[in-house]
Amino acid sequence: MSTADGVDVAREAQAHLDRAAAAEREGWTNDASQEYDAALALLEGSEERCLYAMALRRKGNMRLHRGETVEAEALYRRSLEASTGACDRAGTGAALNCLATVVHRRGALEEAEQLYREADAVAREVGDARLIGMVQQNLGILACLRGDWDAALAAYDESLAASEASGDEEMASWTLNNIGKLHGDRNEPEAAELAFARAREIARRREDTLIECVVEQNHAELLLGQQRHAEAAEACERALGLALRRGDRLRRAETLKLRGRIERDQRDYDAAIASLAEAFELAKLAEDRILEAELLCEVGEVWRLRGEREVASAVWTEALETFTTSGARPAADDTASRLSGDPA
Repeated sequence: MSTADGVDVAREAQAHLDRAAAAEREGWTNDASQEYDAALALLEGSEERCLYAMALRRKGNMRLHRGETVEAEALYRRSLEASTGACDRAGTGAALNCLATVVHRRGALEEAEQLYREADAVAREVGDARLIGMVQQNLGILACLRGDWDAALAAYDESLAASEASGDEEMASWTLNNIGKLHGDRNEPEAAELAFARAREIARRREDTLIECVVEQNHAELLLGQQRHAEAAEACERALGLALRRGDRLRRAETLKLRGRIERDQRDYDAAIASLAEAFELAKLAEDRILEAELLCEVGEVWRLRGEREVASAVWTEALETFTTSGARPAADDTASRLSGDPA
């Protein structure tokens, strides 16, 4: 067993990782980062290569969720190298899944799917139920972007079954959130509300600020689609407060997009443009190409309502290029309809 000055390296590093997980869950990501760094300093150069690779992935996940994509990718690549060097197949599969999320965020959906499939094959090879569930959840998100609802629901169902079999409440709450979003996109509000309520209950019980923030965002979008603007605004404010506490630029961008829609519907066009512009800058920093395009669509709609059809068409054209290149077909079709003057 690896030791340093008589202290069990693995045990001490794991204690730092446990404290990091608790701090991150509660939204204190700066504290979590310090704990991750302490664990990595202990594990660097030790014989605990699998634990070292896992610590790199976990810190990478925190950075990714904060919208710090470049930093997350660097950590994931170091994790892949460490796992491969240690002949840790489960760790290799997990690192491939993490790298796929980076590619996914940048809008290269075909490349992301290939990496997810590689990760899924490794997970099934080693019988890692948790990793299977994580990959299936990501494949479900990918299928939603492509408008393949049946494939998405099948992937989410497999992910939920895996999380329940392994007792993984964190993954279950993520999957339930995504199921709720899928039902919302399919105009099935009752099923969406039920899934969001289950996800929110788990998140609050676990004091998981990230998942609670995402659930609030998606619930706000559902409420907005039902013209329940006051309730949607309240959900947005709750999500924004959680995002600010976490230092999470990506969730801030997502929430500001929704706030911009509410302001647009209330005909406060100047406020809507300001919210959407702030969100766009945050999305650029996070390198989230799909979100950037979604924000351009929202900006275009504000300009259309202000009677600036040429400006609207210019930003919609830019958004359409991203959606088309990425293979996000429903969003591409919707944007093409806007350009033709027949918004869906």
